[in-house]
Amino acid sequence: MNAVANRKGYRKPAQMELIGGKPPRQRVWEQIRKFKMKFKVYDIARSSDVDDETVKTYVQSLVKGGYVVRLTEAQYEIAEYQLLKDTGVEAPRLTRDGQPVTAGLGQEAMWRCLRMLGALDARQLAAHASSSGVEVKVTTSKRYLVMLKKAGYLEVVEPCNRRLARMEKLRLIPRMDTGPRPPQIQNVKTVYDPNLNKVMYTDEPEEML
Repeated sequence: MNAVANRKGYRKPAQMELIGGKPPRQRVWEQIRKFKMKFKVYDIARSSDVDDETVKTYVQSLVKGGYVVRLTEAQYEIAEYQLLKDTGVEAPRLTRDGQPVTAGLGQEAMWRCLRMLGALDARQLAAHASSSGVEVKVTTSKRYLVMLKKAGYLEVVEPCNRRLARMEKLRLIPRMDTGPRPPQIQNVKTVYDPNLNKVMYTDEPEEML
């Protein structure tokens, strides 16, 4: 394992954290819902196949967010908790302070627009996505379109025309509408589709060329 992977706080790309197509927090949340009246970090960690520290951190955020209440004052691994607010199948996306996570909401909004609205250019996509209450910049929408095009999700409907200041217009290929969860553009320049639990595209590192 390289030095980067050993760095404290380093998080693996999403596809490397998945088991059965589900990320750690989703698996933890499902077990919490299963044992909702009384559960312990230790038991949830074992039943979800997630390490104790990750479970403890998520449970802490759920407590601060008002989703879970702590029943005893014992140490975290053996302290007992109860689920107070069950919001459904999808795991709440929370910060350590129990606040809703906003990262990734832009991609969700853009993917929803591509599935519903047909052909769009980067400006149109940014405008429609931003109407949902999440600010999406044109540079962000352009990058999302470029990466999805490389990954084979989009087809060109109208080519760009610099003389007319017209941006390229693209639409989602019907067979590539893989589901409601947005393909994720990651820092390692990959497109990962959580609906398929599959990396759909990755840029070749320059040193490998």
